Amino acid sequence: MAGLQALILLIVVPAIAWVIALFSLQSARGELQREGTLGPRQGPSTARIFVHIGYSAIPVLFGLILYALARPALDAIDSRATGTVVRLEPLWFWASFAFSVASCSAIAAQTWIVRSRLRAFLGSGFNRVLPLSVVPATAAVFALILLLLLFGYTDSVLVGGPAASDSALSGAIGSFQAFAVGTVAFPAAGGFSNRVRDLSQRGFMRAILIMEVGELPVLVGLVQVLLALRSL
Repeated sequence: MAGLQALILLIVVPAIAWVIALFSLQSARGELQREGTLGPRQGPSTARIFVHIGYSAIPVLFGLILYALARPALDAIDSRATGTVVRLEPLWFWASFAFSVASCSAIAAQTWIVRSRLRAFLGSGFNRVLPLSVVPATAAVFALILLLLLFGYTDSVLVGGPAASDSALSGAIGSFQAFAVGTVAFPAAGGFSNRVRDLSQRGFMRAILIMEVGELPVLVGLVQVLLALRSL
């Protein structure tokens, strides 16, 4: 069961979110082309769409890497019935859940920013919109780091090392839940950032500042998980 849960949360859910985001972006681009609001240099800007496709797919790539690395441990969890190993399953479920939420939040925020500023993204404002849309990717990066750290404790338990107490496991699960909730701040920050329509020097700084403020809850969740993992 742990393997199936990880497959769905690490790969399937982020991939579905990514595909939906791409369809949404392509739809918005089609509307601009039908309205004739894209200039002659903006119409064939497929390369810039591919840039977005590339960095917005990072969570999906991370999920594939994590699942490949975690598969032996997940198979061991599913095949063993000892109490110590079984207790790893809820920990891995919530860790995978946190990664899934972080990935979806990053993809949603990135797509919302680019879609709302698509005309600028495909035109002269590309170098302003791109940094704004890249910021949410840190949610997926942090989630990747946390799950890689979780491998250390998992491998230790599987080879017969000491298991954490129930309170320590509950604290780790709660910290992963808090991290997941914190990543939802990125889509919210993206929405407020989109209200800054003028990306001139001051406007761009305001928009970036809003995105960085949205990162604060993610950093708080990151620190919570790091401290909880140290206590395992």
